[in-house]
Amino acid sequence: MAIAHGHRTGRIEKSEVMRKSSDGSGRSVGSLILIVAMFASSVVFAAAAPANFDAEWAKLVAAAQQEGTVTVASGGAPSRQYRPVVEAFTKKFGVKVEVSTGNATDTVNRVLAERKAGKFTMDVALISSRENQQRLVPSESLVPITPMLFHPEVTDLSKWYKNRHMYADKFSKFTLIYHAGLEDQYETWYNTDKIKEAEIATLNKQTDVFDPKWKGKVAGQGLGDPSGIRQMIDSYFEPDRGPDWVKKYMMDTGVTFTDDRRILETWVVNGRFPLQFVATGTEEYVGLAKKGLPIKPRSLVKKAGVLRASGSGCCISMFANAPHPNTAKLFVNWFLSKEGQTLTHTLIPNLDRSSLRTDVPFGEVSPQQRRGFGKEYAFPDADPATGGKQEEVQKWLFKLWESRQK
Repeated sequence: MAIAHGHRTGRIEKSEVMRKSSDGSGRSVGSLILIVAMFASSVVFAAAAPANFDAEWAKLVAAAQQEGTVTVASGGAPSRQYRPVVEAFTKKFGVKVEVSTGNATDTVNRVLAERKAGKFTMDVALISSRENQQRLVPSESLVPITPMLFHPEVTDLSKWYKNRHMYADKFSKFTLIYHAGLEDQYETWYNTDKIKEAEIATLNKQTDVFDPKWKGKVAGQGLGDPSGIRQMIDSYFEPDRGPDWVKKYMMDTGVTFTDDRRILETWVVNGRFPLQFVATGTEEYVGLAKKGLPIKPRSLVKKAGVLRASGSGCCISMFANAPHPNTAKLFVNWFLSKEGQTLTHTLIPNLDRSSLRTDVPFGEVSPQQRRGFGKEYAFPDADPATGGKQEEVQKWLFKLWESRQK
C-alpha cells in the first residue's frame, strides 16, 4: 500500500450536490442534473441489473486499471489497520491504493484546504461519522454513495444487519456505516504493578472513579484527539454516565489528558498514570498485554447494549470531483462485498468492532465485539436525528475543555 505523507488528503471544490435553491428545498434541479451528468461522463457504469453484473464488473475493472490508482482519505484506525486489506485489493485488481495517515480531524483539515484551493486529490473517505456529519457533508464535499453501489453482495440487504444499509448522516445517503463497535460493557485498563487486584475490584460503578483515592492516577484522551471527543459525546448519552458525570470526570477527577494515544499508552504501561478509566479502541493494549507487559482490562457491565459507529473505522463515503471515479467505485463495491469485509475481520488482529454484514466470519474480531444472534441493540449513530444533538453536546464539551485549561 502506498502511503501519501505530506499531502495525503484530498481536495474539494464547491460541488453542486447540495446547493441551496431559492425555494428552500436544499437542492436545485439544475444542480442535480449537473452532478448526474458529471458522473455519467466520468464513471463508466451506473447501477446495473444483476443479470448484467459480470459484464459491467469486468468493464469497471478495466476502466479502473486504466486509472491505476485510488486515493483514500483516512482517519487513524484505517490508516493503521487496513494495510493488508488494501494490499489484497491491489493484488486482485492491479490498482494502487494510496491511503493518508494521521487522525480524522487533521486529514479533513488538509482535504478541505486543498479543495478550497481547487485541488481534488481524494476519491474515497474512511473517516469518522463525526467528521462526515459536521464537515464533509455540510461543505458539499461528498456525493451520494447509494447510487454507486451495484455489486449484488452489497445491494442484497438481506446480508446486512437489520436488512438495510445504515448511514451516519442526516440525509441517509452520504456516509455508509460498514463497521460498528458493540458496547455492552465499559472497558478500563490498568497497570498491574501499580494497582492491585483488590484495589481495582472497588471499581464497579461509573461513579466509583470519583473516589479521591484515584485522583492523580487516571489518564485520559484529550479533546484534541477525535476519539477523546467521541468518548465524551457517547458518555453524555449513556444511562450509566450522562452530562453530570461527564462534567465531573473532566473537571474534578484529576484526570491527566493527552491528545497523543502513544503517550497515553506509555503512561499506563510504565505506571506514571496507571489507570485509563475511559478506554476505547484498545487493540494496542490487547497486543501489549499479550507480550507480557503489566497491564490488564477490567470490564464493567452497561445497563443496555449499544452499537457505535466509533472512530474512522466505521464509515465510508465518496468525494465529489474524484480524480479516479472508476477506481473509487470499484474500491467501494469490493470493500463492502463479502470478500472485502471478510478481510477486515481476518487480517486485522484484535479488531475492536465488527462488520454490519451478517455473512462474514468473525475471524480476529475480539470476543466482546461479536454481536449475539437475534439480540437487539440500540444504534443511535444510525439515527438521523442524533447528528444535531451531538453537535450541541460537542460545543458544550469544548466550553468545558476551555474552562479547564484556564
